Amino acid sequence: MTIGLESWFHNFSQFVYRANTPEALADIPRPYLEYSIWGLFKGAEISSVIGGCIAHPLYRWYLHRQLQPEKITPNSYKIIRSACRRLQGRFLLCGLGAGPLVAMFYSFKSATIRSLCYDIRCNTFALSMDRFALMFGFVGWYWKRFQGAVDGINIAILYAVINAKVIAPRTSPLLKDKVQPHERYESVEAAITSQTRLKKFLAEEEKRKLLESTK
Repeated sequence: MTIGLESWFHNFSQFVYRANTPEALADIPRPYLEYSIWGLFKGAEISSVIGGCIAHPLYRWYLHRQLQPEKITPNSYKIIRSACRRLQGRFLLCGLGAGPLVAMFYSFKSATIRSLCYDIRCNTFALSMDRFALMFGFVGWYWKRFQGAVDGINIAILYAVINAKVIAPRTSPLLKDKVQPHERYESVEAAITSQTRLKKFLAEEEKRKLLESTK
């Protein structure tokens, strides 16, 4: 039984190296589901930046301003910190819920979505960011649940940018995607056309061999 996300998973994880081919990269049987997954990642990343880097410090500043000197206790700052971290966790939960919904709301025709999904699969920088976000986000979630996941995702985004701008241009990465840019099809349509021609050629060759064997 298949769910239509096998080619997406192989490209995202790169676990099964042999399964990653130019043809598999252009094989997108469930474009709407795949686009929703992309929306899930973007929703998590955007909400983490807003919640952890904008809302958290602003809310902390506001709560500090509301503190009255005569009411400050040894736990006051700890309570403020906990409240701010809960806020950033709620931002992440909202992003996880809103991301796929927004992606589906702005969905286009199937062919257009399929082309968008192919562009997403071929976007090395965005794909690396999503991989880092999943990895660091899981570590953060294991540490402090959704509050920690926000910190993990923000670290992942920062590292992805540093890796793309500083590390990658000056080093030779040990782990690379199996299908390199020069091996990819220009579009999904180009892949379909190429596969159709190949099937037609193989069918003609099979027919020719059959005719020769009957002579």
